Amino acid sequence: MRAKTITIATHKGGTGKTVTAMALGAGLARTKKKTLLVDLDPQAHSTIGLGLDLANGDPTLREVFSEPAASVAKTIRGTHLEFLHVAPSHIRLERVAQSLYARPKREELLKRALRDVLDRYDFLVIDCPPSLGVLTETGIAAADLVLIPSQMEARAADGIVDLLELIAVLKGDGWNEWRILLTKVDSRKTVTNEAVMAALSRWQDKILETAIPQSEPLNQAQIARTDIFTYEPESKGALAYQALTEEILNYGS
Repeated sequence: MRAKTITIATHKGGTGKTVTAMALGAGLARTKKKTLLVDLDPQAHSTIGLGLDLANGDPTLREVFSEPAASVAKTIRGTHLEFLHVAPSHIRLERVAQSLYARPKREELLKRALRDVLDRYDFLVIDCPPSLGVLTETGIAAADLVLIPSQMEARAADGIVDLLELIAVLKGDGWNEWRILLTKVDSRKTVTNEAVMAALSRWQDKILETAIPQSEPLNQAQIARTDIFTYEPESKGALAYQALTEEILNYGS
């Protein structure tokens, strides 16, 4: 069975992108779905946040995008969760990414690299960097579903427009396998929330039912280098990401 690839992408920082990648990966793994988290962000926050310590010389996605390319399979590391593995990032991936612009069909590089591991997993979760650069291009090109975290704040719709333009270029105008995930929702900010929802109304049918509330344990879990379900399973954030996991498992069924 071929893995389903979920790419989490936005070019705005502070939306909960990496928290979502970590929590969704852990949530799927907790249901015994074999899951690979592909950390495309050179800041390596998913890699670090899940407790991985890499030694000098350990293969990462930097080598996968270099020439000659290394195998993704050689980069994969286990985590504290039996069914969750990570293809780790490295700060030097950014330097390699800058050289990719001259490569032919650069947007297909990750998709081709992942072919050898698709039959080993049920899900691949790709954490893109907060930009619309070449690494994000490769993440979108490899996606079966693009998940767009959108923080409940003014001008949230502006960032989505730019990303949708890139998706259309890479996947075609008729490709509709993308969804918006509302994050950092503060129910007390009713006026702001109403304004944001009005701005997003054109994509109402693309907004997931699950919304992620403001929840400090989500940040604390990342600092503690573990997933939210291990750190504080009864927190609002954990319960919301459990609901998101269930929604993703039922997506398209």
